[in-house]
Amino acid sequence: MIAAVRALVGRDPGIPGLRTLLDPASFSDAVGAPVEVRHLRYKPGTSLLTAYTTPDGSFWAGAWAAPDKPDSAERRDPAVRALPGVPWSAGGPARSDRALTRAVRDAEKHEPSWRRAEIVRHNPGRRLVLRGGGEYAKTAPGRAGAALRNAEMLRSAGVPTLPPRLVADDTWATASWGEGDLASSPSPAHAAAAGRALARLHAIPVGGIDAGDAPETRARSAARALRIALPETARRVDEIARRVPSTQRRAIVHGDFSADQVLRGREGRVRLIDLDRLEAGDPALDLAGFAVEEFVRTGDLATTTALFAAYQAQGGVVTEREWRAWTPLCALERAIEPFRRWRPDWPAAVAARLERAEDLL
Repeated sequence: MIAAVRALVGRDPGIPGLRTLLDPASFSDAVGAPVEVRHLRYKPGTSLLTAYTTPDGSFWAGAWAAPDKPDSAERRDPAVRALPGVPWSAGGPARSDRALTRAVRDAEKHEPSWRRAEIVRHNPGRRLVLRGGGEYAKTAPGRAGAALRNAEMLRSAGVPTLPPRLVADDTWATASWGEGDLASSPSPAHAAAAGRALARLHAIPVGGIDAGDAPETRARSAARALRIALPETARRVDEIARRVPSTQRRAIVHGDFSADQVLRGREGRVRLIDLDRLEAGDPALDLAGFAVEEFVRTGDLATTTALFAAYQAQGGVVTEREWRAWTPLCALERAIEPFRRWRPDWPAAVAARLERAEDLL
């Protein structure tokens, strides 16, 4: 166990299972198979939830500061069991996730084939994404209605999207489309098409779309997450958080715009995906987030440059100076990702991303 993890466990004795779930060797011993953690959600003094894989498939496990949550998880699904030797813990196959299991069962009643579908993404306690039968299905409690409404609104405005199909109350599906995404297969033509699509999205009247969190709130939340993971970064992250620009502008924004949210088709065609998180906010944040994600992934801004040129030509409302002003906040928010993905080098990776946020100031 690395020093940063030992320190984190020492700071939070209220979750007795923390030491096991944050140590790969101990975690593997507890489940009886080699474990690869894909995502974790940590609430100090309350809980740790993990999504992980073994050679046998995708699973989840949690550890809590009290026995009520693991007990309720076991009652909800017979596949859920306590982890041997781990107090106040529970876990099982990904489809038995305590916050998702009822929604997943409902979806599988309507679409029995989804019981055999491949799990491609699992954010424990939040969402599950499956692939099968030429479709992708997402289960996210409370989000299906927004996904369908937003897709129809964007389609009416000429924004290229994929029409969703409601599977059950909390699950919707879209057809598999294209030949990869803009992150895995970048091209200037597809970046330009994405820029034009984003300009159309930002031009839609805000109407009844709810406002997202204020930038100051987002900055404080990002700083808090970093202080929890690496307390020695507190002064640095608070300084970045204090220097967030102010804004009064409101437009419909994607909310999680990045190259992997843009599917590529033939002849430069694209489709924007993951529309259930649309919100009202400053449109510059979409471009800033895209740029920061690209720089973290590739070390340059070639795709952002092509996308932004087309965005401007389409009449986009954001200037380069405006979106660049938001890049420190977007970099600060993304600095915690190596921790949440539980990369073996997460302390160094978090520190490197934090340095990038400081450079952008």
